[in-house]
Amino acid sequence: MKKFSFLLAIFCMTLLVVPLVSAGVGVKWDKESSLVPEKTKTCMTYQVYNPWNKDSYVQIELSEELLPIVSSMESQSEFIPKQTSSDQAIPVEFCFKTPVIYEEDCLLFNRFMCEQDCSEPVKIYEGEVEVKEAGSLDILEGNTGGSSTTVSVSAPLRVRVQCLAHSRNYSLVYITVALIAGILLTRNLLKRKKNKKKK
Repeated sequence: MKKFSFLLAIFCMTLLVVPLVSAGVGVKWDKESSLVPEKTKTCMTYQVYNPWNKDSYVQIELSEELLPIVSSMESQSEFIPKQTSSDQAIPVEFCFKTPVIYEEDCLLFNRFMCEQDCSEPVKIYEGEVEVKEAGSLDILEGNTGGSSTTVSVSAPLRVRVQCLAHSRNYSLVYITVALIAGILLTRNLLKRKKNKKKK
């Protein structure tokens, strides 16, 4: 009786465990560090495969540690068919745009007439590229979380943010001066015409 109960327990545990490992994806990458310019759109590609017997949809995101270098991100959900081997890995691309990382020297409202001499040390961020795997229903319904959406695999990524040096731009001053001069000139012309009519 004890032996039967033991076998029954093993059988029940097997039924519980097998569905959890019946699907999943793997990821391959060729570099773990990258030099990314600030204020620039950057795209990266990772190879994703699915050796299991269930189709998967995946989406790539960056971990929390790398979010400071992201102002916007583009990542499409990609279909990874079942029994896709490592040699048949499918390239999945994601893009992100970096914000202003290094503090600029600005003369007006901290936004205009700025210059950058790149005297600060290079800033480095370390985190992970996360390949999130979800079922087709989750993707179609636009779900991003829940019990059926999990972080399947991740790859380490070390990002060095490149500072972009530039001189101060005085175009705003030139435009403002030109507008003021135009307004004054127009005003004087209208005043002269008015005086001529009075005569």
